[in-house]
Amino acid sequence: MKKILIVDDSKTNRATIGYMLDDWCEDNEVELVMKEATDGVEALEICKNTHFDLIFMDIMMPNMNGIEATTEIRKIAKKETMIVAVSALDDDKSKNEILQNGAEDYITKPINEDIFRKRVANYLSLIESRKHTKFNAEAVNVIDNKIYSRRLTFIVKDELTLSEFWDFYLFDDSNCKYRDKLTDLIRVIYGLGLLQVKLKYNFEITVEEGDETIFFTMNNIKLLNQNIVERIISKNYTLSEHKIDEDRVSFQFNKSCETVTNEESKTEIKEEIKTEIKVEEVEIQKSEDKLQIFDFIEEEDIEELESLAHELQSMMMLVGSSELEDEEVLEIASYISHFSKILTTYNETYAISTALTTLSGDITNNVETFKEKSKDIGMLCESFNKDLTIWIRKLFYDGAPSIDFLDSSIISNANMISNFITPTSETVEKVDDIFDF
Repeated sequence: MKKILIVDDSKTNRATIGYMLDDWCEDNEVELVMKEATDGVEALEICKNTHFDLIFMDIMMPNMNGIEATTEIRKIAKKETMIVAVSALDDDKSKNEILQNGAEDYITKPINEDIFRKRVANYLSLIESRKHTKFNAEAVNVIDNKIYSRRLTFIVKDELTLSEFWDFYLFDDSNCKYRDKLTDLIRVIYGLGLLQVKLKYNFEITVEEGDETIFFTMNNIKLLNQNIVERIISKNYTLSEHKIDEDRVSFQFNKSCETVTNEESKTEIKEEIKTEIKVEEVEIQKSEDKLQIFDFIEEEDIEELESLAHELQSMMMLVGSSELEDEEVLEIASYISHFSKILTTYNETYAISTALTTLSGDITNNVETFKEKSKDIGMLCESFNKDLTIWIRKLFYDGAPSIDFLDSSIISNANMISNFITPTSETVEKVDDIFDF
């Protein structure tokens, strides 16, 4: 039986959380014991005599606020106690301070009941797993054994909980100062996580943060092929130190932001693609006064295109692996086909749609060849997918210089992939030239 403490100076807020917990318990046939405290002082006194598995802590309270109370409770509570901040404050300073002083998660008021129910299930699952594990002050990551004051764990069982990790680091305002530097790393972790979710593996992403360094660690990695994991990382993110042991993969992110390179030299193909993208971004910046945001595609279609691009990115990470399966190739073809069907309904994107339809069909009809040529076309597939992602972002959010921005590049990459898996003697020579650089 789990014990829960609800700390809030508002009787209504305490009752709201209590009602939602009661409903969740009834639906899941779980028994919980709940107590309430009206401020930090009362919560601290209660915690001196009673162990709680889970504490929901308001921040703004009289006598002793939630940040002070969390700091003091952490001094006397068992390590297994989970403290979750619940506050109407949309204040980066308060969020960061309470997380750094012992809270493990943050929920904003008004509370979304669906999200709350899912998080409660995750919290209780983690609390239960901790009981079967010897809990001690050890680093989670496999790179550095130093103990950091802030630790945050995401328990991932499905795409929704994985998306919470994505949103926290790419969209939460508290992380805005690192967002541009973290983007590529978060995408790689998300892609690996999505692969685990699709294979129905449960896992955790633990984040340990100090003043200068953040470590991201994913467990249950042994369930994947370690060679595939290593290949995905080396193909998609080389600007950070990483280390894989039997069960975990850890990434080191330096806040100062000159990140530690994992390899001193990169392949010419990677350098060429990165250079092209940088040049492209610079050219767009130069013509900023001419940029415009287009609205010819319906909002729900744009959202679906974004979702498909993310899904496709995680699958494209596997291209280049000798372990690529038929089902994975067909899934790639399916995402491209779905992307194409959405674009078919708009005259402005007919040319891209036609190229994607052809590519999807060629992949479907040449699965074995795609697998055989996987290593050779890995970088080309990566470039193709990056073009799609940049195309969405620039046309519909940041602004692009023209409505046909990147059309030729997307179509060219799609055609080259098609030519590569349905080769003639002439096309083979041409594609070989591309990869010779």
